[in-house]
Amino acid sequence: MDPYERYYRRSLRDVLVGQGVLSQEKADELVESAYESNEPFGAVVVDAGHLTSWDLVKAVCTHYQMPVLRLGGYDFASEMFEVISPATLYHHQLVPVGRFGKSWAFAVIEPPTRECVEMLKQTCGPSLFFFASEVPEVQAALQEYVKVVDVSSDKSWESVFDTGDAAVLDQLTSPE
Repeated sequence: MDPYERYYRRSLRDVLVGQGVLSQEKADELVESAYESNEPFGAVVVDAGHLTSWDLVKAVCTHYQMPVLRLGGYDFASEMFEVISPATLYHHQLVPVGRFGKSWAFAVIEPPTRECVEMLKQTCGPSLFFFASEVPEVQAALQEYVKVVDVSSDKSWESVFDTGDAAVLDQLTSPE
C-alpha cells in the first residue's frame, strides 16, 4: 500500500466543502483561481480570507493525519534547498526541513499531490515525510532560501545577444 494514499483520498477542496467552510460554488471559484495563478488551493483559500492560516493547518493535520511544524525561528540547512529545483519548491509550496539518513522531511501548506510525491521520490529517494505548516511561514522560508533569477536586475543574458550582434556585424563588414 502507498504510504501517501491518505493524501489522495479526498481533495482539500472536498474536505473544506464537507466541513462547511466553503460552498461548492465558492470552492470551484477558488480552485479556478488557484489554477490560473499557479498557486496551491490552500494558499488561495487563506489569501481570500475564508480561513486563517492556522485554521488551514488544523484542517490539514486533522484530516490528513499530518503533524504540525511551526517554521518561525526554524534553523534551515540552506544546502537542502539546492537539491530540488526552485520551480518545484515554489509550485508545490514545499520547504525541505530535514534529512535523516535516506529520509527527507518537508513542510507543506496542503497535502502533496501525486505529481509532487513522485518528483520528490526521483530526486530525494522513496522515504519522504511531510509536516503541515502555515502559509506565511512556508512562503517566507521560500523567499529567504530559494534563489530565483530576477530578469529585471540580472542583465547577464544580454551579453549573449551583444556577442551575436558583434559577430554578425563583423561578417557584414569584413571583405571576403
